[in-house]
Amino acid sequence: MTIDIGAGKLLAQEPTCPRDADGRPRVFIEGSGAYLTDPDGRRWIDFDNARGSVILGHGDEEVAEAIARAARGRSGVGTAWSPVLDSLLGQLQEVCGGDVVGLYRTGTAALRSVTCAVRDARERSIILSSGYHGYDPMWHCDEPFAPNQHGVVEFLFDLDVLAEWLSRPEQVAAVVVSPDHMHLGERWYTEFTRLTKEADVPVIADEVKVGLRYRAGLSTHLLDPAVWIVAKCLANGSPVAAVGGDAHLLAALEDVSFTSYFEPTALAAATTTLRRMATGQPQQAIRAAGDRFIAHTRAAFVGAGVPIDLAGNGNLFQFVCADDEVQDAFHAAAADEGLLFFEGDNQTPSTAFTDEVVEDACGRIDRVAATLAGRFTGRELTEESWYASAWGAMDGLADRPRTREETTAIVERLWED
Repeated sequence: MTIDIGAGKLLAQEPTCPRDADGRPRVFIEGSGAYLTDPDGRRWIDFDNARGSVILGHGDEEVAEAIARAARGRSGVGTAWSPVLDSLLGQLQEVCGGDVVGLYRTGTAALRSVTCAVRDARERSIILSSGYHGYDPMWHCDEPFAPNQHGVVEFLFDLDVLAEWLSRPEQVAAVVVSPDHMHLGERWYTEFTRLTKEADVPVIADEVKVGLRYRAGLSTHLLDPAVWIVAKCLANGSPVAAVGGDAHLLAALEDVSFTSYFEPTALAAATTTLRRMATGQPQQAIRAAGDRFIAHTRAAFVGAGVPIDLAGNGNLFQFVCADDEVQDAFHAAAADEGLLFFEGDNQTPSTAFTDEVVEDACGRIDRVAATLAGRFTGRELTEESWYASAWGAMDGLADRPRTREETTAIVERLWED
């Protein structure tokens, strides 16, 4: 069956979504649990899950019923305050902490608002940034390690560069970082925290990639952010983002309002999803299922002589390919087997990855390995492979030993990507 997506030419944006080798959006007509169905009736296993937002799987019954109840007017109204809003605010404070909490529709909007508020409170202009922060042009830098027109300095997770800027703390309003747990480890977070605390510069944790995926709370105990932003895993894909933290730093948020603030279906999805995420059980289940898939996949690739490894753990992981040619061949073979991956980025299983789904996924990855076997003899993973993969997932540099000169050379190779 062919679906005409020519109407996409009318769309001004080019939203991130699964695409085929020609760049055309892949179309799906139904989602259930871990599976998506395309117009030809073919079932795909979804490792993308709306870039990690659909933490409980597609069409989760409890969330769907809560949304339906709200849509029928039985759980708050879009006009005014409701008890559901109070419940959500209390849940967020209990899970993520903070003196105060705020709500938005997207993490991108939330972070811009928070950044402006912290600048106002601190009366300083420079924002040191690492990681992906959404589509807002304020985060676009033409060059690394220097302020852009919005006063944002991209330090690319390089602690030496961070230390240089923090040696002038009187200029710095805050450090904004999107936590990564595939290419950054305990050493990085410990040193990052030491540097920011010694400079007395507040940290804004933008959990844009990970959300509540690792545990019942912010993704790492090794950060002590003054302000946090969470959207992923908060409402199983519904448009809700939250911020929280120090009341003084967030004082300017009192002026924030928008028409859909009390929209009941989004609030219902969030309270229902967060109630389960707060137990930590969904995260544990995903970790177990994902770890099983990773172990099986790694063994399949080694056995077939395919130069691909995996970074991360079952909660969130990435395929690390020897080079672009290997990566393209891998994703083509995966698509042939109905494995929907977020190409070149992180993979995010849901709680719908039951034993049966994992078994199905392992069988499909075995066939992918067989397809690629013998095609890339003599190729192997290199330091450049790992840096390129990290760049694709975290918009920055993996924490690997290097000199400042090596850092400059690596950034020059990767920056235009």
